[in-house]
Amino acid sequence: MSGWKARIGYLSPSVFETPSDWDLILPKGFTIVASGLNVQSHTDAEFNKAIDALGAGLGIFAAEECDAILMGGITLGTQRGYAAEQEVVAKLSRQVGLPVSTAMSATVQALKHLKVRSTVIATAYKETINHAVKKYYEDGGLEVLAIKGLDVAKPIDQVKLPEYASYKVARELFRRHPGADSLLIQGRWRSVAYVQDLEDDTQKPAVSSTAASLWWVLHVLGIKVPIEGFGKLLRG
Repeated sequence: MSGWKARIGYLSPSVFETPSDWDLILPKGFTIVASGLNVQSHTDAEFNKAIDALGAGLGIFAAEECDAILMGGITLGTQRGYAAEQEVVAKLSRQVGLPVSTAMSATVQALKHLKVRSTVIATAYKETINHAVKKYYEDGGLEVLAIKGLDVAKPIDQVKLPEYASYKVARELFRRHPGADSLLIQGRWRSVAYVQDLEDDTQKPAVSSTAASLWWVLHVLGIKVPIEGFGKLLRG
């Protein structure tokens, strides 16, 4: 059976495009069952359309015998806020009978697991979205010293960015805020490949929201699989 160790349901606000960072970090015996909600642009109208479709969108993963479900992207958290997102996720988890998390909620948990209190956040998003991302993490209990994006307006444009783009944004943020406890790379751009380089260069934990999502799956399913080369979080 594909995913004999764990089958991860992944609901993307847009589409799930492979190859992606998951190909770098997904352990042996794990597979991803993916579906999308077809968000075409980073607008309130598109985000709200995706939120309305969440319940129906998650149903497929129970039928596909998934063990846990991740909702990727930032849609629910930025549109509804941290507290409301937690309530919606808990309700959806009860509805489908499986552990459910968003990538952002998983990242909050991951940063707290690393016992960091402050961070700088690198994204590919435009400034208006970054304001909402910053507030989400602050409401989740973290101090955000700075956030910077690359003004990308469409999901498809995120995957066109070079792998090193996330490293350069995060490294510049840390240069300006060397007192930060950690560095966070948020979003569906290629954010995993240079996490270890960031940690080596800054001597601080660097977390990709993609890696945090996998960490949450391992944590909630009680599976210990150390993954080398992609930062302290996955190394365990």
